Order: sequence, then structure tokens, then C-alpha cells
Amino acid sequence: MSKMEKTTLRKLFSILAFVISLAYLYRSVDVNELFIALKEAEYKYLLFAIILSFFTLFLAATRWYLVLRRVQKTSFKRTVQAFVSGYYLMAILPPTVGHMAKVKLVGGDYFAALSSLAFGMAAEIVIILSFALIFLGFTKLGLIGIAMILLAFIYDKAFHKTALAFFKFWEDVGAKKFSQTLKEWWNRWYTGWIKARKNKSSFLIVFLISIAVILVQTFGLVVVGKAFSLEISFKQALYAFLMSVLFASLSGIPSGIGANEFGILVGIGSSTKAFLTAFLYKFIFQYIYSIAGAFVFYRLLGEGYESGTS
Repeated sequence: MSKMEKTTLRKLFSILAFVISLAYLYRSVDVNELFIALKEAEYKYLLFAIILSFFTLFLAATRWYLVLRRVQKTSFKRTVQAFVSGYYLMAILPPTVGHMAKVKLVGGDYFAALSSLAFGMAAEIVIILSFALIFLGFTKLGLIGIAMILLAFIYDKAFHKTALAFFKFWEDVGAKKFSQTLKEWWNRWYTGWIKARKNKSSFLIVFLISIAVILVQTFGLVVVGKAFSLEISFKQALYAFLMSVLFASLSGIPSGIGANEFGILVGIGSSTKAFLTAFLYKFIFQYIYSIAGAFVFYRLLGEGYESGTS
């Protein structure tokens, strides 16, 4: 199958996932109940959710900054600007490309900056996977998996040697220029990774912040539910959060619109109030930053990618 065919199939799958998500959401909503729920909503809870959203953004950006500053000189302001721009970039680009693009905005060595972002994201992925496995009843398997991933973090030299052997193989088969380019990129990335994880206290802080980011977002869903008199337990909210991440990741839909809400409804149940809760939760914690990120991104473009060092 050619690359173009794979891209076409991926786009068709995303469209299908989007249509299915919308159909499910549409069936969950009663228009009359929707207006009544909005009229009777307790907006103080939504205001509190907005505060939690800002706090989550601050924590996530701080996590990246703490790792990034060990790799290269950078300012906290530029890190936050690049982080917020990432929400917009992931709305118009595939998520992986969006993450890679926002790294360029912090300036300095691109591969060093990319390694710092990867380090922070890897920590969050480990935690999300652990929660997911425990929820699915694979507690022992989840703990074993987490231990193996943590060992990979600690003993990453083995992975580095494997990568070098891979590049050597390509050199031997005649793709010397291609292999040397990849090897140079890898070495720059790996050097940044080593610097990022060198300090044990920073390593611990990154994991603690990652846990806090997930827990605050989960609590945010509980709070938004209260605005519509919808009682959501923390366990339900955590399950809904995990389903939202899973569905959005698999769907390939920009920003996960539709799939996010679909996943949340799977976790908290289907109803008009649940739909309102799901949509406003994602709007407050994600979609609003896609809008703000567009302004920040084009402002940074106008500044010509200044390095942002201090």
C-alpha cells in the first residue's frame, strides 16, 4: 500500500469517526432539556473550572520549562507561548506534527528542545497507561508495564546502542548519507534527553507534575458536571478522561472534536446534561486554547521566531 493510499484511508477513517461521534452525541441531546439546563446552570462552577483550566495549563507548561531549561537557555514566557500555540497547531495538523511544530517556536537547538518535550510527554503517557490498565482490571500487568517503562527511562543507553546499530546497518547497505543525517539528528536528540533526565529531582518533579495535571483535569470534569447538577464521582471522571484521550487519539480528528465528547459520555453516561458537561469541559480545558493559540502563533510568526532566551 502506497503512502498516499495510507493517508487517504487515515483521512476516511477520521471522517467516519467524526460522523459516528456526532451521530452518538446528537442522539444524546434533547433540545428542550438543553435550554433548560443552560438556564438553570450554576455558573460559579464553570468559573471555578476555568480557574482549574488555567492552573492545568500553567502546570503543563512549567513541566516542559523545567526540563527545557536543563537542555538550553530559554524564557518561561516563550515556553508558555509555544505551549499555547501547540493547541492551535494540533487543531490544523496531525497531533504528532503539531507537537513537533510547536517545539520550533521556543528557539535554540530544535532536537534538544524536542527531547525535553518528549521527556515530559513520556512521563504523562506512562501515568495514563498505568491508570488505564488498572481500570481494565490488569493491575499487576499495569504495574509490570510501568516498571519496564521506568527501567527504559533509566537504562536508555541500551536503546541508544540499538539505534546506532540500526544506523550502521543502513550505512553498510549503501545509504550512508541518509544514515549519517539520521544519526546526527538522533545524537542531538539523545544528548538533550540525557541532559533532561540527568537531575534526579527534576525527574521526580516531572512525574509529580504529570500526575497533578491528570488529577486536576479529572477534578475539572467533576466540577463542570456540578454546574448542571450532574453528580460525577472522581472514579467516573477519571475513566471518562481516559476514554476521551483514547478515542481522540484513535480517531485522528483535529483536536479530537467529537471523539473527546464521545469518550466522556462513555465514561459518565449519555444524557443532555452529560453532553453539555462533556462539551463545555473540553471547551474550557482545550478548545479555548486552540483559539487563543492561533493569535499567539501568528504573533510569534510576526516576531520572526526570536530565540526567547533570557
